[in-house]
Amino acid sequence: MLKNIVTAAFFCAFTACSVGPDYVPPAVKLPKAWVRTFEQQTTPPDSSFTDYWTRLEDPTLNVLVAKAQKDNLSLQGALLRIEELLALYRVERSQFLPDLDLTANLSKRRRSESVASALSDPNNDLFALGGAISWEIDLLGRVRRLTESASAQADASVEAYRGTMVTLLAQLAQSYVRYRVRQAEVQLTEKNIKAQRESLAVAQDRFRAGVAPELDVRQAESNLGQTEATLPVVRIQLAQERNALAVLLGGYPEDVQPLLLSQQPIPQIPSFEIESLPVNVIRQRPDIRQAERRLAAQHALIGATEAELYPIVSLPGQFSFEALNTLEDAVRSNSLAYSIGPSVRWNFLDFGATRGKIAAADLRTQQLASEYRSAVLQAVREVEDAIVVLREQKIRAASLHTSVDSSRKATELVKSLYVSGLTDFQNVLDSERRLFELEFDLAETRGFVVDAYISLFRSLGGGWQYYPDSLDSDSSLN
Repeated sequence: MLKNIVTAAFFCAFTACSVGPDYVPPAVKLPKAWVRTFEQQTTPPDSSFTDYWTRLEDPTLNVLVAKAQKDNLSLQGALLRIEELLALYRVERSQFLPDLDLTANLSKRRRSESVASALSDPNNDLFALGGAISWEIDLLGRVRRLTESASAQADASVEAYRGTMVTLLAQLAQSYVRYRVRQAEVQLTEKNIKAQRESLAVAQDRFRAGVAPELDVRQAESNLGQTEATLPVVRIQLAQERNALAVLLGGYPEDVQPLLLSQQPIPQIPSFEIESLPVNVIRQRPDIRQAERRLAAQHALIGATEAELYPIVSLPGQFSFEALNTLEDAVRSNSLAYSIGPSVRWNFLDFGATRGKIAAADLRTQQLASEYRSAVLQAVREVEDAIVVLREQKIRAASLHTSVDSSRKATELVKSLYVSGLTDFQNVLDSERRLFELEFDLAETRGFVVDAYISLFRSLGGGWQYYPDSLDSDSSLN
């Protein structure tokens, strides 16, 4: 065993190799195609998914997205994390170069008379100016592996930033859609309140004319009161969505309110074919890329730990200019003192501690490899879920649209029959209540359709391309 270690050390010393296994990205098998497809859709999407929210054609949403990219606090925190890990990367990279510490000393001293009897002056000043140098010669690649790990960690922090961006853009778009849904529900409630007040007036007129019972009036009042009670609930939800948007935009509700004053419809999604989205596209998801970079960082630590089995060669040295009594004498060439020479440190006997560390690093790497594969499986599941939800919600929205049209016509018809005395008031109440419920369901479902559209592109990693341009300039991120 000792012979093997010494042989490997000398081989690496002359070939500048790095001990430990070289990193190879794990191979992950993906399904051949998505399980579900959309019907009767022909326009393919932009394959980059960079600006998927702009295809909703809502100018206000575009403004909100631009503001969030600039002011969101989670993004700012993720960016600071990148800068932190880049600083740590530079720390590891600096170990390739020597460390130089400069020192300067001025001391006043007095020798005992018994020791300094031969000196003319037992009292003197000592001036010293010098430094110490230390340089680990990276023959076995320990520093290279540590630098490789730090670089991969910096890359992972960039992917974490991109992941934060993907999540932020999706959350912002979904919150905005819910805000528009709540606006539509407020309008629907106010419209139904107006219609039910008209029905109450009709019932009161017929009661006063003696052609309808008081029961019709009381039922109309009850129906109206129930609908009016819905309005505060919807207004609360509207305010809550506005407040949620404010947090995502890094501001207060009063800051976002001016951007939402105008009444706008619920956005509609564009047509596209899921078949035009290759399964391999999920590899662009930042969480998957982050998992792979974390795996690479941990993998490099195996080699850094394995290097501790071998001697660590360094080149320490010291130099100083020393003189007594005058600083001028200290800077003369004959005042130079120095020492330099190679140093070898070898933890020859540690009773298996280093090999235990290597085994632990390898097991941690296997754990991260499993997490990477799990992230891929989870990504495929999320895409498949979003596809199913989007398709089924579109079908539900179409059915509800038909039902609302029919219910609206039925309500108008039953009101006419009631005025003519051909039906009782209960049918009017039932028709109005049913129309109100269906219109609410339709508004909610239209929001669910857009929400599923956003979820689909979020699950595909849409929007990850947005990150500070300054990051491109660092070679560790390429």
